[in-house]
Amino acid sequence: MTLKKIRLHILLVVFTATLTLTGCKPEAIVIPESPIFAGRNFASPLTGKIVDRVNLVKKVVKDTVIQLAPGVKQVNINYLDYSDKPMALYLLEVDLNTPGIALKTGTPNNSTAYGKKTVAEIAKAQDTVGNRVLAAVNGDYFNTTTGEPQSILFKNGVAIKPLYRLCALCTFLSIDNAGIPTIVSKDRVIDSTKIREAVGGYHWLVRDSVRISQGDASIEPRTGVGVSGKVVYFVMVDGRQATWSNGMSFAQISNVFYALGVKDAINLDGGGSTTLVVKEGADWVVKNKPSDGTPRAVANAWTIVSTQ
Repeated sequence: MTLKKIRLHILLVVFTATLTLTGCKPEAIVIPESPIFAGRNFASPLTGKIVDRVNLVKKVVKDTVIQLAPGVKQVNINYLDYSDKPMALYLLEVDLNTPGIALKTGTPNNSTAYGKKTVAEIAKAQDTVGNRVLAAVNGDYFNTTTGEPQSILFKNGVAIKPLYRLCALCTFLSIDNAGIPTIVSKDRVIDSTKIREAVGGYHWLVRDSVRISQGDASIEPRTGVGVSGKVVYFVMVDGRQATWSNGMSFAQISNVFYALGVKDAINLDGGGSTTLVVKEGADWVVKNKPSDGTPRAVANAWTIVSTQ
């Protein structure tokens, strides 16, 4: 019996005794199955945060942690939700306090021209000596014909799509010249001359540590990014695959970021675009299962790099 169940048992004994002494007849009390997992031996404390802080996880099937480099962790969580549907969740924790770790904008052919390539192709084109790509995640929504991103785009200080073209509801993650990550929207002032890297997003998921509700309750594969100080979290969830992973609503992925303790988080392009790529040796490995069946060509990506 776990400590939590022992405490519940003691409370029930006291409650029953109190009712008996006062002449009341206690009704049958049903204790629901508790989402407590044997030994609480999660591979990652991030799994524990998601289990404890929000009502998403009924049962953790498996969680795995892979240290991609000092300051960069990949966490894979397979679980059942409260409808007993399987879910596959992927987290990247990137600590920008770590020397030599950086987030950089990835573009097709490592160029400043609009276009479309898979996340693996984008990562490979950017992987050079002194800029070794560890992992990459799909970025902004985009025009499927031209590859033009919906929000703004900065790469190595160059405004490929400048700040004045930021749409009313668009957001973006900025990395400034000092390496500080900030999530920005139309109503948050930022000096564009200090932006070194920026990739756009759309819906707010968490703002100033408060979950933001969205009217759209659709369940889809999702990608999002959140910031807590100089630690950046990427969250990806597979979807549209009933026996593997069913996807999330905006409210659910918002809950994931809230559980992780971020100050701000935004939604990136999802659906068939949701892709996590990790470099393993000489290979660029897609770690999730894109809902299209094969990786989609996208307009841009975030790359996690080692500069040492």
